[in-house]
Amino acid sequence: MRALSVFSGAGGLDLSAEAAGIEVVGQCEIDKYCNKVLEYWWPGVPRFKDIKTVTAKSLEEKGVMRGGIDLVFGGFP
Repeated sequence: MRALSVFSGAGGLDLSAEAAGIEVVGQCEIDKYCNKVLEYWWPGVPRFKDIKTVTAKSLEEKGVMRGGIDLVFGGFP
């Protein structure tokens, strides 16, 4: 299963998803510090800074849609 994480924070839900066997293929987080944490733990995962800019086209451009997305999950903004 492949997932897009939105309002990712520092990646707590992402860790849980991976523990359940879900591959996180994209993340969206606006906070600069949280993005540094995400970059450290998920260096190869495409990242979006603002949920308002995430579109089907932007997902395709960063390769997130390759293989499809089965799940979108996120924390409270």
